[in-house]
Amino acid sequence: MEIALKSKTGRKTGGITDVLRSQINSGVLKPGTKIMSARELSHHFQVSLVTANKALMQLAEENLIVRNDRSGSFVKKNHQAEIYKIGFVDNISIFRPEIQGSCGLYRDTCIEMLYENQCHVRFLNTQEIAEAVLEREFDAVLCYYGGWDDETMARMKKTKVPLVLGRFDFVLNTPFHQVLPDIHGAVFEVFRRIRREQFDGLILVYENHENCLYRRDVALALARQAGFADSDIELVKAAHREVEMNYPLWQDISRRCRRKFIYTCGDVMAAGLIRVLQEAGIELGTETQLASLGNLEDSGYQPFDEPTITGAGTCYREYGKAAVRLLLRALESPEENRVSQIIRVPAVFKKRKTAFVQ
Repeated sequence: MEIALKSKTGRKTGGITDVLRSQINSGVLKPGTKIMSARELSHHFQVSLVTANKALMQLAEENLIVRNDRSGSFVKKNHQAEIYKIGFVDNISIFRPEIQGSCGLYRDTCIEMLYENQCHVRFLNTQEIAEAVLEREFDAVLCYYGGWDDETMARMKKTKVPLVLGRFDFVLNTPFHQVLPDIHGAVFEVFRRIRREQFDGLILVYENHENCLYRRDVALALARQAGFADSDIELVKAAHREVEMNYPLWQDISRRCRRKFIYTCGDVMAAGLIRVLQEAGIELGTETQLASLGNLEDSGYQPFDEPTITGAGTCYREYGKAAVRLLLRALESPEENRVSQIIRVPAVFKKRKTAFVQ
């Protein structure tokens, strides 16, 4: 049911926000009530659609309403009183030390936002998730993918406990909500800047695990669009866990990389390769050029004391914010939790010392 508002002709964003905020706080607009769309508010208050939309955005930022492109805007249920119990899976220890900075930034952003929304948070390990959901110990769970079997996932889904997954670059076959980086646009920017005539070929370095194989396939498709034929592309598989085993591989690349464009599917690989190229006297940016997927240097991993690696990667803080926003929407509105939602967070392109000669 929509509540009619007294028209405030000519009032701008603040005026609309004040009216709605007042009616929410006074109980005129009750929790769960659908309110006017931006277009309807624009007509009712005789303001632009942009102004009306800004008013709704302000109320969402104040945690008073929940917005959804499909179903509309609703007053948050029990926004003044409800305290949610959230289970958070902190499995940062499974990652190599270089990667833990980005995982930590993602984790800390999520926890900070949950506390700002007066949620109670308890940390879980991966093995505890299924039992916690099935026993309904929590109102919602935020976690990395746990690899449950189909039967367990189906049982967990039936509990209707919102569960948001993250940390993968591709859409998982899962009944739960997922937040993932959209790497395609940023990788496209890497290959769009290539002057194909400058290079004799492409060396594409990847690790043999599911996420990196997806990254490799994205890069391959965009390299072909940039003008590299399959005969011009060399695929190099690097070690994943035992990174010290890659040193001979980097040495081999350093001996034949002149006039080649090098792209690695992770910037830990790029950092190791750069060190060996420097030892070999290869001048990055002229004799060879390198780019990578990943912005770990923005998260504290800076093997060269300052951001150096040209890259396309995730904004980990935005990634965490998107995960919590989705989780809270799923808690506040049954419609949000009815079907699995996929939220993509755009990756960004960063031009640095290993960038292309212009």
